[in-house]
Amino acid sequence: MKSLNTIGIVSNNEKQVAISAAMETYEFLKSRSVEVLVLESDMICMKYGLPSVNKNIFEDRCDAVVSVGGDGTFLRASRYTFKRQIPVLGINAGKLGFLTEIKMRNIKESLGMVLNGRFSIEKRMLLDGRLYKDKKEIKNTGLSNLALNEFSITRSMMEKIVTMEIIVNGISIKSFSADGIIIATPTGSTAYSLSAGGPIVEPKIEAMIVTPICPHTLFSRSIIISTENELEIKILSDNDQDSLSVDGNSKPIYNLKEFVLKVKKSDKKLNLIRLNPDTFLKIFKEKFIDRI
Repeated sequence: MKSLNTIGIVSNNEKQVAISAAMETYEFLKSRSVEVLVLESDMICMKYGLPSVNKNIFEDRCDAVVSVGGDGTFLRASRYTFKRQIPVLGINAGKLGFLTEIKMRNIKESLGMVLNGRFSIEKRMLLDGRLYKDKKEIKNTGLSNLALNEFSITRSMMEKIVTMEIIVNGISIKSFSADGIIIATPTGSTAYSLSAGGPIVEPKIEAMIVTPICPHTLFSRSIIISTENELEIKILSDNDQDSLSVDGNSKPIYNLKEFVLKVKKSDKKLNLIRLNPDTFLKIFKEKFIDRI
């Protein structure tokens, strides 16, 4: 793997504990002669007067990215790694921390291990999702085509429920009405999909998890399908406005009737830095099993 000479930091902008931890990360990396890049839009550079760069420079020059915050911050940080598939490390300043392995009390020790090459890379699948109308791709949604957690379509608060058709390999599987639908990766199975009643899937498994949101039908179960399949979600209802979301970033889409969301496994991967094996199973036990 390429030497980690330039490392970017992305932190939660709303929690002081995360901003302070990000500054500790910055100072430690600088003490080890690492070039550190900070986004001009992040609070850490504003609060501490640090030099900063724009999004394009950040993406092009970083050899790795460190996320300081919760899983939401990690999702934001991960978007800067997709272009060149550089590795990303999560420092947990949040609650659950499925993606953020490092505890704040272990920042220096953990970063030292990373700089010394004492880590492994866990590859996580990404989903590629694109919106079509009349077989033409809609490219001005303002959202990424890549998702680490999920794509979702949901009704707007003032609109009626959404009627959709699930199509796999050209075969219509089910038409139903619901508040929306989620297409998640195994990584995203512990996020929005879980809240909607979806299963927890080990991230090492590559699959697409299709989960209806509050369906108005007896069909209320998730469908787990192989990534070798071609998945399409066709909108049949004629609401004036619904929402398309990618990893929690939501945009209104107008007059979605006859639009088709096509989702498949991306050729790109997220390269997640891990210091300990089987981290997911340990967190799963701690957060879900031991609390019951």
